[in-house]
Amino acid sequence: KLPTLRDRLLAQKVSQPSHSASLIFDLRVTYNAKVSHWVTHFQTRGKTWFRSWIERSTRYMPFIQKELRSEGLPQDLAFMVMIESGFRPNAISHADAVGPWQFIKATGNRYGLRTAWWLDERRDLIKSTRAAIRYMRDLNREFGSWYLVAASYNMGENGLRRRIRKHGTKDFWTLIQKGALPLETQEYVPKILAAMLIVFGTSMAKVAD
Repeated sequence: KLPTLRDRLLAQKVSQPSHSASLIFDLRVTYNAKVSHWVTHFQTRGKTWFRSWIERSTRYMPFIQKELRSEGLPQDLAFMVMIESGFRPNAISHADAVGPWQFIKATGNRYGLRTAWWLDERRDLIKSTRAAIRYMRDLNREFGSWYLVAASYNMGENGLRRRIRKHGTKDFWTLIQKGALPLETQEYVPKILAAMLIVFGTSMAKVAD
């Protein structure tokens, strides 16, 4: 019987911060019920569009990870683009966030992305990636946690600041337990982790073959 993805993850002990996990990922990995839910979803009901994300990732991921690495940020943050937009440069959210990194206009302008009727640099992978790196570096200086960087990227740093002050914690999972985060943000980090784990599991299966 071939080992399942869950078996392989447990064997690598990625459910807890560990030396073995650090050899595989450069973003701390937590494996819990929320992450498990999204692993299952991406491999069942969501497998069609997850497969399309994986196919697009071969074109975009190497550049994004190279830029992250050169600036000293975890390369696994590249999976944010997968969850944000599926690597689509023309993606537009219900909040009018645009491009692969899903910048709203104000934040994009703050980090040097020009927007006009004839130009929108939020759609430019190179420029938006470099802007996102500057933005995430600033967020990490304030929040000191890559999980909170992702959460603030999703919900906005002002909203996260208020919730941290109200509940007196900077632990992402504790904020979820207290019901402090919007539902979309509660699921955002688990989706990123699930995508990382599936890609890792797929790579392991190819090596085994």
